Parts: sequence; C-alpha cells; structure tokens
Amino acid sequence: MRIGDLGELQASISVHRRAVELTPDGHPDRPKCMFYLGSALQSRFERVGELGDLETAISVLRRAVELMPDGHPDKPAYMDAFGNVLRGRFERIGELADLQAAVLVQLRAVELTPDGHSHKPMRLNNLGGTLQRRFNHIGDLGDLEAAVLVRHRVVELTPNGHPDKPMYMDNLGNALRSRSERVGDLGDLEAAISVQRSAVELTPNDHPDKPRLMNNLGNALHSRFERLGELGDLEAVISITRRAVELTPDSKPDKYLYLHNLGISFHSLHQHRPTSSHLEAAYKCFIDAATHSSSSPFIRFESAQNCVDLLAKDHEFSSEELLLQAHSHVLRLLPELVWLGHSVSRRYEESAKLSECVNDAVAAAIKHEALSQAVAWLEEGRSLVWSQILALRTPLDELEIHHPVLSQRFRAIQTQLQQSGHVRPLESDDLRQTTGLVPNAALDNHRGLAIEYVRLLSDVRNCAGFENFLRPKPFSALLPSTELGDGYVVFINVHRSRCDALILAASGVVTSVALPDLSEDRALKLRSLWAKRLRDSHVRVRAAVWSDSRENMASLARLLEFMWKWIVHPILLAMDITKAAADTDSLPHITWCPTGPLAQLPLHAAGVYSDPHGPRLCNQAVSSYTSSLSALLRSSEGLVKQQSPPSVLVVTQPATPNQSSLPGTIDESRRLQRILDESLIPCKALDDKEATVDAVRSAMNQHSWVHLACHGSQHTADATQSAFHLYDGRLSLSDLMQTTADDAELAFLSACQTATGDEKNPEESVHLAAGMLAVGFKGVVATMWSIGDRDAPIVVEAYYKNLLELRRTGAVGKGQTGAAYALHEAVKVLRDHVGEKNFLSWAPFVHFGA
Repeated sequence: MRIGDLGELQASISVHRRAVELTPDGHPDRPKCMFYLGSALQSRFERVGELGDLETAISVLRRAVELMPDGHPDKPAYMDAFGNVLRGRFERIGELADLQAAVLVQLRAVELTPDGHSHKPMRLNNLGGTLQRRFNHIGDLGDLEAAVLVRHRVVELTPNGHPDKPMYMDNLGNALRSRSERVGDLGDLEAAISVQRSAVELTPNDHPDKPRLMNNLGNALHSRFERLGELGDLEAVISITRRAVELTPDSKPDKYLYLHNLGISFHSLHQHRPTSSHLEAAYKCFIDAATHSSSSPFIRFESAQNCVDLLAKDHEFSSEELLLQAHSHVLRLLPELVWLGHSVSRRYEESAKLSECVNDAVAAAIKHEALSQAVAWLEEGRSLVWSQILALRTPLDELEIHHPVLSQRFRAIQTQLQQSGHVRPLESDDLRQTTGLVPNAALDNHRGLAIEYVRLLSDVRNCAGFENFLRPKPFSALLPSTELGDGYVVFINVHRSRCDALILAASGVVTSVALPDLSEDRALKLRSLWAKRLRDSHVRVRAAVWSDSRENMASLARLLEFMWKWIVHPILLAMDITKAAADTDSLPHITWCPTGPLAQLPLHAAGVYSDPHGPRLCNQAVSSYTSSLSALLRSSEGLVKQQSPPSVLVVTQPATPNQSSLPGTIDESRRLQRILDESLIPCKALDDKEATVDAVRSAMNQHSWVHLACHGSQHTADATQSAFHLYDGRLSLSDLMQTTADDAELAFLSACQTATGDEKNPEESVHLAAGMLAVGFKGVVATMWSIGDRDAPIVVEAYYKNLLELRRTGAVGKGQTGAAYALHEAVKVLRDHVGEKNFLSWAPFVHFGA
C-alpha cells in the first residue's frame, strides 16, 4: 500500500477504521475492511515507527485471515500480508516465534496461489525475504539457498517493464550478497552488484523505494571493498548512500539505517585514508542515527556504541564531554532493548548481553573523574529487570491526589503487567506446530499492555509536577539523608581496561580507588576457581554436615587471600580502616555492591588465613551486600515509616516431599521460638505438613519478620519464579509479591543457595535474597551456597539473640534493622565452633539491604 503523504495515510486509517466499525460480524465484507485497515496501519508504522500501530495491524490482519473462508481467492493475499507484519515485528523486537510463524503462513500463501496468478511473484518474493531474515538470525544455510532460489524465480516470472521488477531484482541481490558472505563465492557478489545496479537504474528518482535500493547497492559494494580493498568501491558506497540519506524524509525510520551504514563507510575510509574529516563525518552519521526515536532500537544502540568506539580512541575531535555523552546514549537505550513488553525470561536474556557496555561507561567516567556519573550509571545499567518489576509496584499516592482517574488507569495496567510478563517462551517443537496465526497469544497480550503502559506513562509525565515520574534518578536523589546514612557503600567495577572501587561515604562524597592488581582476567579466574571448589565440595543442597578436605580448605584460603590483596585491602586503606576492633559494635559498616565476576565471591570473608595473626575483613568491618544503591535507599526509607513492634512467622520443612530431609530445622525452630517467647515477641510457627503453600501465603501478610528453614531453588531464566519448597509445592517470589505485608521488615532465608546469582548474568542479582528485597522486605539474611543442617541452628540462635539485644539497648539507628551487626556476631559464634578455616560452614551467610 503506497500513500505518499502522511496526512493522506492518517485519513485513510480513519476511513478504514470507521468501515470496520460499521461492518457487523458475519458480513462477507468484514475481512476485506480489516485487511485494508491492517495494511494502512502497517504503512504508518513503516513511516513513523510507532509500535502500537504494528501490534494493531497484526491483530487486525490475523482476524481478517481467520474470518476469510478457506478457498476464497483473497485468502492468500491476507495470509501474505499477515506474514509481512509478523516479520516486521520480528525486525523491531526480535521475537523468534514471529519469524517462524511468518515463514509458515507465507509458505501456505504461496501454496494456495496458483501458478500464473499475477500476485504469485509478490508472494514468492515476500516468502524469500522472510527465509533470508531467518537465515540472518539462525544461520541455517538451507534457508538462504531457498531464498536465492525463490528470488531467482520471482525475477524470471516478472516481465521487463513491470513496476515491481526493480524491487525483486534488488531483493535477489541481497540474497546473493548474503550467500557470497557466507560461502565466499565472489561470483555471487559480482552478480549481486550487477542486478542491484540495474534495479537502481530502472527506478525513477522520485520513487519512494529508490533510497532503499541505493542503500542496498551500497551494502553490496561495501562487501566487495572488504573482499578486494578497492577504494573506488568505498567511494562509490559513500556517494550512493549519502544520496539515499538525502532522498529519505527525516520522519522515515529507514533513514537512520542508511545513516548508520554511511557512518560505517566513512569509518572504513578513515582506516585507509586517515583524516579527521572522515572520522568526524562517521561520528556525525552515528550520532544522528543513535538519537532519533522512531528508528529501530537495535540500530540506535549499535550506532551509539559506534560513537563510543570512535571517541574512545582519543582522536583529535574527541573530547571527554563527547565520550561521556556517547556512553549516556548507549545506557539510555537499555530499557528499550530489555523492553518491558518482552517476557521476563527474554528480558534476562537481553540484559545478560549488555553488562559490558555498562562497565565500559563506568570505567570511562572514572577515568575522567566523573565519579557521581559513574555511580548513577551503575544504577541505571544494572538490575534492569528488578527495576522494572519494582516500578510496577510504585506507590501512586501523589498521582492519586492530583489526577485520580489517570492514577486508577495506571494502577490497573501495572497490576496486569505484574502477572502477564511470566509467559512461557515457545519451544522449538511449539514453533514447528503453530499455524502462524497465533504465535503466542499470551505474549501478544503482554506486549499490548506494555505499549499502553508507555502511553499512560507519557500522559503522567505531561502533567505538571510529574515530568520525572519513574525516570532514572540523578545521583543526588540516590543518596540517603544524613540521618539514614550507615557506613560506606562500595561499588567495584570490573572492566577489561581497568578495575576500580567507588566508595560512597555517608556524607555523600564519592572517592575512587584504583585496583591495579585486579584485572578482568583475574576476576574471572577467581570466580571460576571458587565455583570449582564449591562443586568439588558438593555444597549444592543443605546437608547434615559439611566435611572438607585439608587440601580444599587450603585452596579456599589462597583464593580468599587473593581477594584480600587484590580487592579488599586497597579499599580499606583508602577508608583508613587498618586495625581490628575490640568488639563488633565499634566496627564500621561496609555495604558491598560488586559487579561482574565479583558478584559471586564472598568478599566479606577475605583475609590472610595462612598467617594466624594475619588481617581478616571480618575483624575490621561488618559487611552487607546490595544489588543497587536504589534498593538500599528503598529499604532504609521504608524502615522510617514503620513503627510497629515485630511479629514473626517461622516456617520449617524437615521432610519436604521429593527433597532431602532437613532434621536440623526442628532444632532451629525450637531454639528460635524459645528466644522469641522469652522476649515476648508474637510468633506463628508452621512446621512440616502445616507449612503448605496456601497456609504460608496467607500468614505472610500478617508478620513483619519471616524465618524460612527449608529448601529453596533459584530460577535464573525468571528470578520471580525462584521459590521456597514447602510441603505441598513451591512458593515463588511472584506469589510473595501479591501477599507480603506492607510492614515487611526482615527475612532470614535458612535455605540453600538463596544469594547465589547467575554466573551468566551477574548484574541482575538473580537470586532469592534480591527478590525478597523487591517483594518488600528491608533486610534479608541469605546464603551464597548451601549450608550445613547442623550449622544453621547455631547461627539462627546467635543471630536472633544479638538482634533483639541490639534493639532492646537502642543500638539500631534510624533507617537500619540491626541485622548486619547481629549476623556478624552470629557468624563469629559459628566460626569459633567449627574452626576459622572451615570456610564452607561459616562464610555462606550474608546480609542484604538495611
């Protein structure tokens, strides 16, 4: 559908929408009306890039196909159009199920179209495009061979002079170029250039497809330049692609793909003829492509990353300001790549690919002494999925006061999105069996909610006083008030070029500490060796007792000494913490926020254990952890609002069906209940068969403290599905988000591996401890690996005794729980009991939050 003027297109959409409204269900013309509406919406998406248009086009065209009777001569046309919009959505958001469905539905459209039909070439052409797109994504050469075969056939079937023949020739050239790049046949590349040059020559200058054909010819010439090194090809690429950019209106998303390609060509020219003008031209193309909101987020991200790569090499035109600005553009795009409209599992997949660009930005900010910016970027670029989940639980009190109707609509969408994101991705078998008409109905619904959420968010931000609603917080807004400040927060950034710590003092001052002895390789090696020692010790489930060989203890001690020398000791020196304190109460408090491989290392246990009198961090500071500064701030501020005395829910599972038995939980519960009774603290105990999913869920919202002594499991693909194993099933974090008490304060997770995280995605804190903070608890005690069943009661008893004593004496400050100091003392008791070098017993216990 070609409508040149955008105003005409808007009017066409209005007319077709009205036609659909006026045509009743069951009327034979209703599918045709829907087909025209869907096609017009697709055209507007291609012009403007509004994702809502694409979603509506898919919905309308799907319904048109469903309503059209089998055997109707127009049904193949509707199926072909439906396949095109599915492919378009794949290109925008990368959902493989859309691409697989598009292949199936377009293949069926071709089969239903008789040979000799005037539209057979068009449908073959579209099928070829979808097959080639699948080859680009999956890499199956069979798809590419099929695409070349189909597109050859399309060109042969189309007579000279036909208005669509240049487009078909161009598409054949694309397929031939792809095959040349895959198998190395220069003949394919020469054929591609020849046929695409002819396509450009046959297309009038005022034709709307001319820029696309010119860009594709430029791609083929650039490919030949990379093979043969002829600068004449590269100069031709720049000339023709620049003309494609000039011919394309600013409002059309494709323009920014052409700009990106032009930037690549200028950069290639600079590498062969180094001049600042070529680099500046490349940068200008990349920055323009990166900053236009209507183009694909993938193109904008790649263009912004290209800007960073150019500026990081200290060229003449480069500057600190431009480099940090380029990094800012990269990080600003992360929420679009880890898009709320994806399933939660897909978001975790996407976020795992992006950690390097965050660490890169932070390293650059530290190098240029923009320390506040470095901290803000660590916040903006890490724990993206948890941030989205928490944003859906944001209180709307102020919005309710000033804009109650908008607040109600916004809350309704938030509530639906909390549930709709847990969509099971289609497996390969599902993809083969789908008809193409409904690739994933649940995910379609979730995407629609996400698009509506963005629209409502825009409406909120257009209201006076709400301009920054749910935007990333500036550094100044991340700092706790002076009265809530508690010791130091230490961020550690691991990057291939440098490793640094950022120390945030209670005063709000940020200090950087270079870690010259730490490298990315060393950090990865530390994590790998530590994980291997844990595997060798079989600490994967809570067990009656750990037995560890002397050799393994010595290996763990060496690794802890490396952590001390390379990481912890330089940081303590910068904070002027050099001596052990006589008692726990006088120790400073450090909250660690490590990144990358360090996120799975027990920094709190670092020390020189080969020397009986050597330094140990546990003698010089009390340690906690946090997944982000905002999570810590949320916990501290939430405590200020809580005034009521605690009540405790104790859940024990000594014999969970299908899990190993945990007899120590009986003793653990008995000791805990005795302490609570002596302190006159209300307590509800759910033991063994009493601890069902429903019973625990209903009791959770009645108690501010929760103690869970049971098995737990981590779900790395979707952290909200991580769960505690109760007598009759799993209690997931997703369940807890709906049931946790508003005044939830402390959780003790006496379960296995509740703070382990995911080696493939360390920046997302994919573990139960971070999840319990997201659920609403302000402080959480968890374990980095599984604990001994005999060790847990010792720690639990000492922890609660110390915690209650701290509270009784008024030693707990405002915005604090006292849990960090209580756990520190409790672990000391266990350490004295099992021996200092029995690291596997005492070192797994950690505190998160306030």
